[in-house]
Amino acid sequence: MPLSMGLKVSMSRERKRRGLVAGMAQSDAQDPNFPYVHLWVSADGETHLQECTFQNFEKKTYAAGTDPQFTLTAPSPTKVVLTELVPHTQQEWHAAPAVQMVTCTAGSWYVKTSDGTRREFKVGDILFQDNTKESPAAKEPHHFSGTVGEGPCQQVIVQMSRTPEVDNPGPL
Repeated sequence: MPLSMGLKVSMSRERKRRGLVAGMAQSDAQDPNFPYVHLWVSADGETHLQECTFQNFEKKTYAAGTDPQFTLTAPSPTKVVLTELVPHTQQEWHAAPAVQMVTCTAGSWYVKTSDGTRREFKVGDILFQDNTKESPAAKEPHHFSGTVGEGPCQQVIVQMSRTPEVDNPGPL
């Protein structure tokens, strides 16, 4: 199979998974199926992972002269960081440096929370984290992470102006 054909098949599968193929258009009143994973903190300081879907989209024109599309404005970004984790990276238990969204753009990585849950993140997956040192939890919330496989993992991290919360999985 030519590389371009494999890429088309892979993109097609991803579009179907996210409900983006023709004939699956969203109604004006329905949020699109836009998944993310929330690494959230319980009041006791334990960390957990929750599969979530972004909510409260608006269907509106994003740029002048374009068709309406579903948009959701996230909390204000404070910093954008591009990272590449080298193969075999193992990051010991740590808190996130800021409330942030991490999108995997190449390779894969995993996160393990203090409740024992482990999840792998592949290209296109989004992780929302608010397990920072500033968390109001009873103790500093931590997670463990590292790369999966023999290749590097590239990520786009958007840190944002948002106060960390406890006992609130799926706030976006």
